This record gives sequence, C-alpha cells and structure tokens, in this order.
Amino acid sequence: MAAAVKITVIGSRLAKPGGEFFFMQETEECKKCQVRGTCLNLESGRKYKITSIRNTNHLTCALHDDGVIAVAVENAPVEAYVDSKKAVLGSKVVYEPIFVRKEEDDGLNYALFAPKGLLKGDKCIVVDAFEGFEKDGKTYKRVNLVLE
Repeated sequence: MAAAVKITVIGSRLAKPGGEFFFMQETEECKKCQVRGTCLNLESGRKYKITSIRNTNHLTCALHDDGVIAVAVENAPVEAYVDSKKAVLGSKVVYEPIFVRKEEDDGLNYALFAPKGLLKGDKCIVVDAFEGFEKDGKTYKRVNLVLE
C-alpha cells in the first residue's frame, strides 16, 4: 500500500527530506495568512515525514523567520509498545494505549505505552517490530506504527 502524500508548507530551515515533525495547530498569526489552507491541511497532533521539497520559493510567514516552502509529507512511523500478539510485521492493527504502573529503574520508556501521535482506535500498520518484554504479567513489543 502506497503512503498517502500531502502537500503542505514548513519553515524553510526545517525543510529537509527525511525530516520528521509533529503538526500542532493553528495560531492566531495563521488566521490572516494567504497560504493557511495549504499549511493547515495536516491533522493536529500527528507525526509527519518530509519526503521531498516541492518548491524552493520562500513564502512569507509570521511564525518562521526565513519563510516557508512547499514540501511533500506522509505519515511518519510512531514508536510504541503494543501487546506482543499485535506485533506482526506488516499487519493491520487498531491502536490501543496501554496503561501500566510505573516502576523505578526498570529501563522502560513509559512514553511509548501511550505515545504522542497516536490515538485510541487509530488504524495502523506495523512497519517494524523489535524486542519483547514482560510487564505486569503481560508480554509487549516495541514497534513502529504508521497510520493507514
């Protein structure tokens, strides 16, 4: 399945193929901008990866000191912990955040139990699967998920 590519604009200093970013939300300065429709066509809170530079013409932006340029982006992989039964490379899964009790010095990255960029019920594809571990009597794996 080919990734859905979107065209948007990003600060010219940040516009590098392979670069990843979280799109946050519109600011007050955006309301008067002539390119706001192109800039704001991404989903708030989601992670994106720049696949190519579309145009090197700098457009004026109230937020970016060196202006913005057009780029192509796609959904970027988000690292997360999932139930090990769902961690099958290439499989389609419905994301569910995991709620666990935090313990000191267990070596786990607790942000990956409910990572930024994923919401409960998101339909995703497992694009990488890594090591597994046990926590509270259950087995989990670290994976990279991409929104469908």
